[in-house]
Amino acid sequence: MLKTYDTKSTNTCIGGSRIVMLGDSVVRQLYYSVVKKVILDANTNGDKHSDIFFKDETSGVSFEFYWDPFLNSTRALAMTSPSSTYTNDIDSGISVDATQLPEQTPSILLVGSGLWYLRYAEMSGGLEEWRIKMLSLAQRMSDSAKPSLGDNLFISPIPAVNTDKLAEERLKTLLPKDINEMNTFLRETTKDSPITVPFSWNLMTETAASATNDGLHYAERVMTAEADVLLNFLCNNKLPKVAPMAATCCYDYPSNHWFQTLMLAIFLLWLPCGFIVQAYYRNHPASLYFPSTGILNAMAIMAGSVVYMYYSDRTSLFGKGNKMFSTPSFALLMALSIAAGCLTLKKAEKDQVFLNRDQTDEWKGWMQIVILIYHYVGASSVSAIYNPVRMLVASYLFMTGFGHFVFFYKKADFGFTRVASILTRLNLLTVLLTYTMNTTYLSYYFAPLVSFFYLIIYLMMYIGHSHNKKPEFILTKIAVTAILTAAFIQTPVILDTIFSFLHFFFGVTWSATEWRFRLQLDVWIVFIGALFGYGFIKAQELAISAHPHWSTVRSTTLVISAIGLLGYFIFEATITKFEYNRYHPYISWIPILSFVFLRNSTSALRNTTSTFYSFIGKCSLETFIGQFHMWLAGDTKGLLIISPWIDGPGAWTFNLAISSFIFIAIAHALSGATGELSDWLVTGREPKQVKGTVATTPYTLLTAAPLTRDRDTGPGLPLAVKQPSVVKSPISPSSGKVGPTTLKDLMENSLKAEKARMMESAGSSGSGSGSNSGHGSSDSGSSSTTEYDNTMGPHMGGKGMKRPEAVSLQIDTSDIPRRPQVIVSASSPTPTTFKSLWAQPIWKVTIFFSIIWVMNFFS
Repeated sequence: MLKTYDTKSTNTCIGGSRIVMLGDSVVRQLYYSVVKKVILDANTNGDKHSDIFFKDETSGVSFEFYWDPFLNSTRALAMTSPSSTYTNDIDSGISVDATQLPEQTPSILLVGSGLWYLRYAEMSGGLEEWRIKMLSLAQRMSDSAKPSLGDNLFISPIPAVNTDKLAEERLKTLLPKDINEMNTFLRETTKDSPITVPFSWNLMTETAASATNDGLHYAERVMTAEADVLLNFLCNNKLPKVAPMAATCCYDYPSNHWFQTLMLAIFLLWLPCGFIVQAYYRNHPASLYFPSTGILNAMAIMAGSVVYMYYSDRTSLFGKGNKMFSTPSFALLMALSIAAGCLTLKKAEKDQVFLNRDQTDEWKGWMQIVILIYHYVGASSVSAIYNPVRMLVASYLFMTGFGHFVFFYKKADFGFTRVASILTRLNLLTVLLTYTMNTTYLSYYFAPLVSFFYLIIYLMMYIGHSHNKKPEFILTKIAVTAILTAAFIQTPVILDTIFSFLHFFFGVTWSATEWRFRLQLDVWIVFIGALFGYGFIKAQELAISAHPHWSTVRSTTLVISAIGLLGYFIFEATITKFEYNRYHPYISWIPILSFVFLRNSTSALRNTTSTFYSFIGKCSLETFIGQFHMWLAGDTKGLLIISPWIDGPGAWTFNLAISSFIFIAIAHALSGATGELSDWLVTGREPKQVKGTVATTPYTLLTAAPLTRDRDTGPGLPLAVKQPSVVKSPISPSSGKVGPTTLKDLMENSLKAEKARMMESAGSSGSGSGSNSGHGSSDSGSSSTTEYDNTMGPHMGGKGMKRPEAVSLQIDTSDIPRRPQVIVSASSPTPTTFKSLWAQPIWKVTIFFSIIWVMNFFS
């Protein structure tokens, strides 16, 4: 990614430096572009074929240009020869004293020549003489045994020409074949030397071939971009190497901090060890330090995704490109997304409720697609696009207020498990990326924003929750909470003090100004969502759709909604993004409520949703956060280039298609893994059984033993059976876990098989005593579940056998292997000490904040 240097950033980089350029009119154009980076009003209308000098007194930068299109003057020889007295080895007898030149070593020494050798071949000696001159120049500039000519040495490539616009006399001499040959010679001559030849300039002029009037000298915007390439090469490695890393051209990525190395070690070393231990050394004490295979699978998905993001956006493995807004590109992507949504419409089998789950998933999905396109094409500078996208973020927070209010009002579940599960689900990926990518938590603003307002809604509903059903109480509470929250956000001293406290104790550096801006933009829409949720509940309770005037109310609401939505788009299109930000907190509810009413205006609209949008909506959190590093690059400042095809028509589209497929696939996998890990971290629950998987076959041991109260507390699973037997039999994995039905079926089948075996044994030994051996034998191989044959009496098994009171059924899982995608019917429990400790909420919170403190304080 190329950084555009302004006056301030240029002065920061080259302040006090000496910039020297020698050459022809092409070099002079570049010289003026560099000068204007520092001196905005520099006069560029002087004598073209003369030396030009500028100096900025504020920054102390001096600029020198020496007109020498053939690079054969004594000054050119002196400035490109690293010795005290400079002697021309070609034009013998010419020398100049070094004391006549400035003492300061140039920060940039750039020379360029070539076109004049082609244009005036008879006078200059043409291409062959140019080769001799450039070979000698490259040897002198590369002489490392002598004092350096400059901190950074450059030779300008021979620029491509637009033959369609060249004058007749130039067209005959400036042949593209000769220019290509000269550039090839430069590439070979400067190979493995300290000289840089920025051939990227030629790619830029070829791309902007129409941006020239004479076919040779290009427009100012092209030359300004070339100046930026030069400054990127010189300055980017001097920039602070912290996120966002928006200047990756000519850039060396920083070495990892210890916490980044720790995260990668966990992902790349600890996890593989866990799979090996659980697969081959399950009974080894080391297995206590690893979770089950199901959890390891979820961790592997999470780890693989984060590692992919790290190598994509924190190394030079993949290229990074600048965003370039294009109205046709934006319109095309929007049209394709709309087409995909329309082609995947489906109608629900039965009538759905107002603002149902499928509809909210679809809503989140299409909004996320619009936001992704907005980021990808760099449309933030276009107010008519920025303003509606700002409203889409508010829509997410409206759903936060609506959904959580309805849950707390109806369920009144304020337990730690629920709160911890929601917050872990929202923030798990964000926290992992914060330390792996060495960013800040607030830079992934969506998760912190939703988490903040979720906690506000939780506290609002928890305080005095026993009175939440009283209308006057809940409405007053919503109003008071909204006012207090707005005061909390807009009072500078509060957030500043909190962030100072966090910086002192946890070492985090967050911008209170930036966070205040984010919060106050959407502070009211969350509470409007809560009010709408309360109105929705009351409307259901009162059955307003059965009211005689419902049809009139409905029609009026839809008309007002249509006017409100249309009016919003007309208004936002007429003001700038900065003006809109002042209005947004107070008007965002208008298009949101208008959309909700119109979307549910008819039964057909309410019951029809797009599966494509719903699919994206179900992983919208992961796509919103993951786009920072695996679809975009430089922490959203640029584009990730993973396609080897980077030039030519279709390259941008091809890269978009490949990167989008990988991005969506990873986000979808992350969504499931994040949910499983969040549930396990908070509750200790294992992932649900995957349909169609086959369990490994554990064995159940039936032992004859009296059933006593003491055995209820033992490690086995006792079950009374009115028949003594000792037999091993596989547990059916159909139910996914050991439950009463499974045990009953297992026991009946096991005892029936044992009955047949014993009857057959008794018959063969001649000691039968009237038992029905034929009946037992006929059923011995059956796998179906039948009622236990009560004809078996105490005489079975021989005389003198004591009849026990009961039989205990115990499940032994010590030899059950765990493999990926295998559900074990009776898996080992988490170690008792860890499980009992982790079950205490205070320990979970303490462990989490202890880890955060250590990783922040010692970073």
